[in-house]
Amino acid sequence: MTKSGASGPKARARKAQQAAGVRYTQVRRTAPPSRNGRTVQFLLEDRYELSTLAVQIAAAWARQGMRVLLVHEYKPSGINMALYSRRARERKAAEQRLQEWPGYRSTLLWKAGTGRDQGGLLVEQHTPWSTRPADPKYLTTDDSPLRDALQLGRRHFDSIVLMGRPTWPHRDLVDHFVVLAATNGAPVTETLTHGAVPEERQEHPLTPEQSAALLRERHLNFLYHRPTAFLGMISGSRQLPAAEPEPGFIHAVEANMAAAGIPLLGHVHVGDHDLATHARRRDQAALVAASPLDPGVAQVAKTITDRW
Repeated sequence: MTKSGASGPKARARKAQQAAGVRYTQVRRTAPPSRNGRTVQFLLEDRYELSTLAVQIAAAWARQGMRVLLVHEYKPSGINMALYSRRARERKAAEQRLQEWPGYRSTLLWKAGTGRDQGGLLVEQHTPWSTRPADPKYLTTDDSPLRDALQLGRRHFDSIVLMGRPTWPHRDLVDHFVVLAATNGAPVTETLTHGAVPEERQEHPLTPEQSAALLRERHLNFLYHRPTAFLGMISGSRQLPAAEPEPGFIHAVEANMAAAGIPLLGHVHVGDHDLATHARRRDQAALVAASPLDPGVAQVAKTITDRW
């Protein structure tokens, strides 16, 4: 036994508790080490309109009985210069912010049932993604802390969602990539502008092939053509999808997207609560988990897991 009174089993218990965000006994009862969860990363360019969609899908998985872990990045090397301010008021304010936001931690956002019930679980974790560089002038390339966190998360969770950096796919760490496209479904027309006045703008109907090509061009350009194997694309908007111009149009677009390697997984009608929570950083996930899901979220969440 060590001087601090922590034996080997107790130390391992605390490590598992810190990773899972729940009591160690509960982790042992409901999550065997052989769970082998899947790591998912949602890729998107528009962080405003669809900023809470990834958390909503994770919450839907939890309500469907899955154990889900949200992994956020925490940078331990970040320095708040206000801590060294000559003004006492600024120093105290910075110290208070530091106490309110300590960094590395796990928070239980939602849990189904009580006791030994093996229900769904949603946990949010903030962990360093890389080691601190020896020289602050250079960036570190050691991502072993993130790899360790994902490896431990796979043992206790069904799904691990890699949060943050949505424009950069982590191919060597993630099992599945899902693109979130800010659009009201498959485009059926394209507005061509011939001048500055509105009268010179014309709506031209699109073929299914042109519609699918526009979806890929508009919502995959931010990846700069980096080769990525996608599980699919989810469209989301505050507007309802446009009416189908002719029978079989949407089916033809879906077939074209599937043939291109990025099938359409569904559409989400983004609700108004996203406006109230998109700017929240510290408690955004908790607010989303406690709110009703937008229409279509539960269906697209099930569609994703069906393709695993």
